[in-house]
Amino acid sequence: MNSEAKQIEITAEDFTQSSEEVLKLAEQETALVEYKPKSKAPYVMDTLIPRNMAFEVQKSLDSITRRLGNIDNLVRDRLKYKTTKQLWDVLAAEQIDSLGLYIDQFNNEQGIIIADQTGIGKGRQAAAVIRHAVMQGYLPIFFTKSPNLFTDMYRDLKAIDFENISPFIINTNRDARIKDANGNVIFSPLSKEGQLEMLAEEIEYPTDSPESIAWHKLMGKIVPDPEKVPMVSIPKTLDHMPLGYDMVFCTYSQIQSARPYKRMWLEKLVESGIDGSKKYKKVVFILDESHMAGGYDAVIGKWMRKILPEAKACCYLSATFAKYPEVMPCLLYTSDAADE
Repeated sequence: MNSEAKQIEITAEDFTQSSEEVLKLAEQETALVEYKPKSKAPYVMDTLIPRNMAFEVQKSLDSITRRLGNIDNLVRDRLKYKTTKQLWDVLAAEQIDSLGLYIDQFNNEQGIIIADQTGIGKGRQAAAVIRHAVMQGYLPIFFTKSPNLFTDMYRDLKAIDFENISPFIINTNRDARIKDANGNVIFSPLSKEGQLEMLAEEIEYPTDSPESIAWHKLMGKIVPDPEKVPMVSIPKTLDHMPLGYDMVFCTYSQIQSARPYKRMWLEKLVESGIDGSKKYKKVVFILDESHMAGGYDAVIGKWMRKILPEAKACCYLSATFAKYPEVMPCLLYTSDAADE
């Protein structure tokens, strides 16, 4: 334990008081009750929680405290902050609680849905999950709905004292450039040609060759007429991160791109991951606006259901995670490696 770290004693109330009090509140006839954080962080957002969820959340936090120790100590140590004060300076008590719940799920190679409403700071929580992954030797892959949100994530990472990052940006348009608070470009994506050259090598095969037939089958495409198209280019992608990068930023639209090498590369990253490897790192998914990754017949929904069970863990973030009826039956939230 770092000698400078401010220690917090574990007391009996860490185990019982909060859940007992919340149980009493849960018996009231109100739809929402006061949320009492387990964290002792001084900044509390005075949030409310649905009455029928209050006791179960506190029970889960009590269980973590018994097994893993004080919530503040746990989150501080796993995110590698030097002191508890440093943690408290950048995260509210409610956010620290949710990160404690996430870390417990991460340890079980499962996932968690952070469904806080607007204003609670899902962005900082997502940033903290990214920091946790990097600090623990894993590869975070951050998905969101539009490339301009990469800048928001960078600012959230900076807000939690984690700005020394090297994101590989899969999107290649100008909107994907990451800017600081003054509008200066901090990170720019590669050009389409530069990205293709870095991630994949295109090899030509006869259209009627076994390699071509297997590839078209994998892509769900019809093999062209060999007389009209005698040769086809098939991308052979990397199975690891290019040197110098420590995370991936991507929008959901890139999985549905007409150029399949991007999703093929991501698939290989996940499939090749090995715990403890510096080159073939296990992957952690952070799915912002996670309802956009659903849909039973959608390309992105099918891809996520295929790939998530092989990830180390997944953090879903969406105030409307069950926004559409088709999102829930698609099993996005119930794959083996990503249970709620």
